[in-house]
Amino acid sequence: MGVLVRSGGWRGALVRRVVLAALGTLIAGLLSAVPASGDEEAEQPTTVAGLLGYYKDLSNKAERVNEDLLRIQGELEAKRQESKDAGGRADSARKQADDFRAKVNQAHQDKSRVDSLLSPSGDLNAMNAFLTGSSRDDVVSRMRAASMASQLSGTAAEQGRKAVIDMERAAKDAAAAQNEVRRTEAVLEAGAAQVQRRRDELVKQIEQVKGVIDRLTPEQKAMLADNGDSPSSVQIPHGDVGAVLRYALGKIGSPYVWGAVGPDTFDCSGLMMTAYRVAGVNLPRVSIQQSAVGQAIPRYQVRAGDMIFYFSPVHHVAMAIDGNRAVHAPSSGQNVKIAPIDSIGPVTVIRRVMN
Repeated sequence: MGVLVRSGGWRGALVRRVVLAALGTLIAGLLSAVPASGDEEAEQPTTVAGLLGYYKDLSNKAERVNEDLLRIQGELEAKRQESKDAGGRADSARKQADDFRAKVNQAHQDKSRVDSLLSPSGDLNAMNAFLTGSSRDDVVSRMRAASMASQLSGTAAEQGRKAVIDMERAAKDAAAAQNEVRRTEAVLEAGAAQVQRRRDELVKQIEQVKGVIDRLTPEQKAMLADNGDSPSSVQIPHGDVGAVLRYALGKIGSPYVWGAVGPDTFDCSGLMMTAYRVAGVNLPRVSIQQSAVGQAIPRYQVRAGDMIFYFSPVHHVAMAIDGNRAVHAPSSGQNVKIAPIDSIGPVTVIRRVMN
């Protein structure tokens, strides 16, 4: 069913219209076998432009869901660590309480022995042994030492008792904090499961549309392809900005893969994070978090290395290579490429991390 397209003059334009019409018929037939879910059934395309728009729309939705899932997973990991830390604090406080409790018991025992020794009704043999000394001063010194020991033992017991109360309170507070964190964990896990289900649905639909595209002939695919601009004309600046941009441009052609941070596959925020790491800059993992880093820049001041964030809420990011173009990892089924900044999507905010 291949169609040979010859360029040149009105004949090329005529052939192109014929091919596009044929593609429209082909797409309508192929997509009739693709099941849709829910309210998206009405959005089934029947033209070439419709197919590309449908594919891009699904990809954008999937990208937003992917970013949400990455963000929730990051929050969940942080809460799990917080829960672990709280449990460690509780265990440490309980251990300290046990240690202080043992010291209190020992102090009580020491005080009891000294008090018994000094009591008039105490053990006479022990008293005689205690009072045996080479001189009167020696006996007095021992008496004073015994009295002081009794006082110190009593003080130690009281201090230990207060310490036990403090440690038990700390253990109780840490355990309560851990329980609260665990409740938050449960909410995040439920949210992650819901987002994962939505992601799986979108991925399934994307694969179905991609299957339609894969059944086109090479000539037809070439007409639908959008490989982006060539990086050959890019002027790379010196310094850290140049190193970051050079890395990103070096990944042109690398496939978009959700959750990937290189070296051979990337998602949009993963490309930014890995590229900036070349210059020693550690960015957050997802685009909505990255959009809070650095200095906000107006559109007319965009320059190489600036990060451009799209959609509201933010769920896509690209790196400017000049005032008009950017390099980015577009979405599922596409590769890292150069595109006009304003064609990627509605710009939400532009950030400059390095001057």
